[in-house]
Amino acid sequence: MVKTVVLNCELLRDKERAHDYLARALHFPDYYGRNLDALYDCLTELGPCTLVLTGAEALRREHGYGEKLLDVLADAARNVPSLLLRYDEAERPSLRVRFASEADAEALLAVYAPYVETPVTFEYACPTAEEFAGRIRDIGAMYPYLVLEEDGRPIGYAYAHRARERTAYDWYAELSVYLDRDHTGRGLGGKLYSLLMDLLRLQGIRTAMGCVTAPNPASEAMHAALGFRLAGTSENAGYKAGRWHDVLWYEKALAPCDAPPGPVIPIGKLDPETVAEQMASYF
Repeated sequence: MVKTVVLNCELLRDKERAHDYLARALHFPDYYGRNLDALYDCLTELGPCTLVLTGAEALRREHGYGEKLLDVLADAARNVPSLLLRYDEAERPSLRVRFASEADAEALLAVYAPYVETPVTFEYACPTAEEFAGRIRDIGAMYPYLVLEEDGRPIGYAYAHRARERTAYDWYAELSVYLDRDHTGRGLGGKLYSLLMDLLRLQGIRTAMGCVTAPNPASEAMHAALGFRLAGTSENAGYKAGRWHDVLWYEKALAPCDAPPGPVIPIGKLDPETVAEQMASYF
């Protein structure tokens, strides 16, 4: 039987009291250390359980220790199939995913721009809104380019694109996802990635690929949790932020490659009802 535990996030602000509260609420008999690592280990051994969070959004906006605890809860739920994370409906923000348009360029550029200052992307200069709109238009003509909104405001985006130029690579696509910094650690990137892969399957794509600048523990863990395999490492592949960086190449089979493939279907040619059902199953 799956048990349900309601956690009042208002009690997670103070470090010591927060760990005492979690130990009592989750019935951890041996919870040594009372730290984030110990909490994660206990959560992975909790067994089938649904955690319902109340007051989570208010706590996250404070950017204190409580936010770190929420991240641990989200990480555990993402990596342990028997552990589910839910938000109290009165607290839960409204999430919606849709296809991007050129009109989204400025909003999505605001999400992307902070990453240009990091090795996450090897792009040195932030593109203009006009350039970004062109990318959305060109990629979205063939592949899914998704916008994730919270309460009507874009907080992230994800897209698939052609991984290589030659015709034989038609059935091989690369995935990318970017989230607003205030909305990471909630499992949203993994959901967007999974939705992309479901849509790519409908298009006839056979293999998905992810490119990760190392080290990036969060992205590496996400790819592993979603069933990607590390296909290879390009050592010292790029120079940015004052140092050389390795690049990790992850791959996942989306469909069998046991017969000649048919033409890839452009994303706009898929059945709208089927696409809507796929989107609704995640957000």
